[in-house]
Amino acid sequence: MIRTATADDIEALLALQASWPGLPKWSRTHWVQAIGGSRERIVVLEEEGRLAGFGAVRLVPPEAEVTLVAVDSKRLRRGSARKLLGRLHELAKEGGCELSGLEVSAANAPAIALYTSSGYRVVGRRPKYYNDGSDALLMSLRLA
Repeated sequence: MIRTATADDIEALLALQASWPGLPKWSRTHWVQAIGGSRERIVVLEEEGRLAGFGAVRLVPPEAEVTLVAVDSKRLRRGSARKLLGRLHELAKEGGCELSGLEVSAANAPAIALYTSSGYRVVGRRPKYYNDGSDALLMSLRLA
């Protein structure tokens, strides 16, 4: 089940993001502000009563920026990230957005495969952007 995140999810969100070393780390304060904010949409994937993934999108019509997508490592390769991304796209369209953009490490092949198969295309690159020296790929999708 994918639902809107609430303040009650913050501990589980912090724990899940901590389990992914390369994922941007939002502080507790950032999560609180994002969940209560007018531009952010945060969704969680709940399976068997526990948080199994989350996604975040920032709405600045006519554009949206996918800022985070993460799934519990025990639930990889089950389509969960694709479902979360699809829900973020729906929320972006409901919020008046026509384009969706995101940034991903050029070293993150699984994420690039997900985004490419979802229709995103590379529109730019930031050389040596990440701490590990990898480039950031800027990707864009026109929302139908």
